[in-house]
Amino acid sequence: MRVSLLVLLWTALAAGCGGEGEGTVTVTAYGESFIEEGIPTSAVDDGWAIDFSRFQVGLRDVKVAGADIAVPASVELTKPSSGKGHSLGTAQVPEGDHSDAGFTIARVEVNGTATKGTVTKTFAWVFEQPTVYSRCETTTKVTADGSATFQITVHADHLFYDSMAAAEPKLLFQAVADADADSDGEVTQAELTAQGIGAYDPGSEGGIDDLWSWLTAQTRTLGHVDGEGHCHTDSSS
Repeated sequence: MRVSLLVLLWTALAAGCGGEGEGTVTVTAYGESFIEEGIPTSAVDDGWAIDFSRFQVGLRDVKVAGADIAVPASVELTKPSSGKGHSLGTAQVPEGDHSDAGFTIARVEVNGTATKGTVTKTFAWVFEQPTVYSRCETTTKVTADGSATFQITVHADHLFYDSMAAAEPKLLFQAVADADADSDGEVTQAELTAQGIGAYDPGSEGGIDDLWSWLTAQTRTLGHVDGEGHCHTDSSS
């Protein structure tokens, strides 16, 4: 009887200790101060200040640690978050260090104003070319019964970069402002499509010969992870 009890006790302990633990991963999205508060003149190389009234990002296919995480179809990043970003969804995943996260930005809707001196330009643009982000440069550390965060970080300033090849591109708005051909104060998709890219440098990117295709290409660089982490990107349909 004593031997049987010992065997049962050992079996129970082995079952409790041998199983892999799980923890909780929370996915957030954050536009940093440039989206929540605007891009100040001091950050823009040609002296414009840019403020966003809407920066809505459509998300799908969010995966962390092999788990598909359900998230809202879109998130509005201009809402203040006190530096924490916006919580999108959670999942239970195995404990460990996970470097397999990925997501898709399916749509970007941007409304705002840019101001320089007494001149103000408004814009309301929708970009609907999905971008798949994978092989992201981050590790999500999950402990048994613990919690971890995976942040999708959106860098709005990349939208106005002047180069796709330079290690440190300039942040410019003047070329976009100059595309306002009818001088009504609003820079439209049609006006951007009619405007060449001028001195902007597309590097090895092909098929970019107007400012609308330039901005569309730049939207593929908006997504990052956990702040500055980069991901491999592919266009999707």
